[in-house]
Amino acid sequence: MSVYDVAVLGGGPGGCAAALRAAARGAKTCLIEARLVGGTCLNVGCIPTKAMLHGAQLAWRSAAAGSMGLAGEGLRVDGPAFMKRTASVVGIVRKGLEGLLKGRQVDVIAGRGRLTGPGQLSLTGPDGRTAISAGAVIIATGSRPARPGFAPWGSPRVMTTDEATTAGDLPGSVLIVGGGVIGCEFATLYAELGVRTHLVEALPGLLGNIDPDAARIVARSLRRRKVKVTTSAEIVAMSADEEGVSAELADGTHIGAEVALVAVGREPNVEDIGLESVGIELTDGIIPVDEHCRTAVEGVYAVGDVAERMQYAHLAARMGVVAADNATGHEHSDDRAVVPECIYTHPEVAAVGLRKVRLATAAGKVRTAMFPLQASGMARACGQTDGLVKLFGHAETGEVLGGVVVAPRATDMIAEIALAARCGLKVEDLAETIHAHPSFCESVRSAAESWLGLGIDTLE
Repeated sequence: MSVYDVAVLGGGPGGCAAALRAAARGAKTCLIEARLVGGTCLNVGCIPTKAMLHGAQLAWRSAAAGSMGLAGEGLRVDGPAFMKRTASVVGIVRKGLEGLLKGRQVDVIAGRGRLTGPGQLSLTGPDGRTAISAGAVIIATGSRPARPGFAPWGSPRVMTTDEATTAGDLPGSVLIVGGGVIGCEFATLYAELGVRTHLVEALPGLLGNIDPDAARIVARSLRRRKVKVTTSAEIVAMSADEEGVSAELADGTHIGAEVALVAVGREPNVEDIGLESVGIELTDGIIPVDEHCRTAVEGVYAVGDVAERMQYAHLAARMGVVAADNATGHEHSDDRAVVPECIYTHPEVAAVGLRKVRLATAAGKVRTAMFPLQASGMARACGQTDGLVKLFGHAETGEVLGGVVVAPRATDMIAEIALAARCGLKVEDLAETIHAHPSFCESVRSAAESWLGLGIDTLE
């Protein structure tokens, strides 16, 4: 039996962050992963999709080069080369992560781990079965794409994001099922690459949990890219053959495409990891944890998609750090009230603090300020004026509660608002902070000035 101070079950962003922090604290640490280090995020999620989105945006922007005074023939999309480059990016990042884990002396163990008792795990790997004992166990088994029953999963023409990010070529046409974050990101990149795209969503609108103004901008962006968007539409059946796929809607309409990408959410990997052996019970399908990432069982922690409804790699990584600190005797807590929500469409959408904003809104304690990107000099210079910055402040104290940004690099810009919300800064602090000019980020300052009634810019 191998003995460790900390054993981490799952090698995604939460598990890797936990293992690296535990090792940095001087703990003898192992990381158990059945597939590839980096998990969904690095291998079939965040990293490959962002590589694809970057390349797609280059293609889309090049098509508009004439409006910038740049004459020349348009680019030709080489599907196999495009996907090869995506795979190369993933491989380089994974190699770097593996080197980092090795440098921190984390034992990376290939195989499937399962709790068998407090501090005890069994491991089934290439060399058979073995046992591991650890002073603390951190569960970070992540999530997987949901597979609704209407889809013919035996057909290679029906994909989840796992297959879409590792395909050898681009499809000629695609039916995307689901208008949430994943569906809208893939609709963006496929359409920008010239793939005929039809997006179907059961709800009345796209991105149902995000700010309505932001959702409208994304929907408009997709339509500009010639994505056919059908909302309030339920798929009741789907078939596939050698020619493609066909989906039947509840109203009898049929939609055909070369392939279908089903993106209707993700399910936490909580099955067959031995939770019952230590007495952990699920709450609404996930492992309940406190602000220290502790479960109800002493010495067992859980992080990421198995322990949080907000399924973001950066949240999983943060929880991994918190769990590892507590597992190694260093008191650390985080209420997870300030978590950036990121959507990498074009333009990008980012939001933070919306839980706090909803609570304050219910109490009548919120004021909102908005600055449109049409009034930004930088946005005009770049030809990307479709967007906005919204700030939410406490009506009485002026404290920053959160915000929404729709803009190029919104996922970078949101960090300033997240810091302000986390540290209890006031909207006035954002207004009085000197921002670089010209820049997209100065729109945050302009929104803050608007909140104060002191705006000076009509065109930054």
